[in-house]
Amino acid sequence: MIEFRACQASDVNEVIPLMYSAGPEAYRYVFSVDYKEQVIDFLHYAFCQGDGEFGYKDHQVAVENNKIVALIGRRTSKDNLAYTITAIKQIFVFFGFINAVQVMFRGLRFETIVTPPPKNVVCLHNLAVSEGQQGKGIGQQVIKDFLAQEKARMTSTVCLDVAETNPRAKVLYQRLGFVVKSEKIGKLKNKYGRGVSHEYMEIKL
Repeated sequence: MIEFRACQASDVNEVIPLMYSAGPEAYRYVFSVDYKEQVIDFLHYAFCQGDGEFGYKDHQVAVENNKIVALIGRRTSKDNLAYTITAIKQIFVFFGFINAVQVMFRGLRFETIVTPPPKNVVCLHNLAVSEGQQGKGIGQQVIKDFLAQEKARMTSTVCLDVAETNPRAKVLYQRLGFVVKSEKIGKLKNKYGRGVSHEYMEIKL
C-alpha cells in the first residue's frame, strides 16, 4: 500500500535521484558548469536547505514498504518572489560569484520555456517515479492524490509543464484531465544539457 507524506531533509539520498530524473537535460543545462553531475551536488545542497523550488519543504514523497517510490513538488504564484530570492542566495553560495552569474543567466533563459506559475494557479512539478516502480500506475496515483489535496484546499487550477521528449507523460496527464494551453519552443543547448520545447497544461478542479 502506498502512503504519502511530506519530505524531510533526511530523505535527500533517495529523493535527489528522483528529482534529477524529472528533467535531467534541463537540470544539467542550468546547473552543471564545471562537471556534468554538478547539478546533483547542487540539488543535494538546495534540498537540505528546505526553502525554495528544490527544498524539501515543498515536496512530498510516496512510500511503499518503507521505501520512497515517487516524488512530487508543489509551488504557487505566491511563491514566485520568495523562490527567486532563495534561488539567488543558494546559487551564489554554492557556485561562487563567477559561476553563479553563468547559472543565473542560464536559468533566466530556461524560464522563457518553463515559466513560473501564473496568478492563482498551483504548479505540480518535479514529478518522478523510481525506475524500478515505473509502469505500475504509481505516477497516476501520485497525481490523483495531489489533485485531491488541492481540491480540498479550494484550488481552482493546477498546472504543469511537459517536455516534448516525454510523450508518455503527456498522455497520462491528458488522461487525467489536463489540457494543453500553450507551447514554448526551446532550442537551448550547452556542453552538459539542453532546454527543449515544453507544453504548458492545466486542469480545472
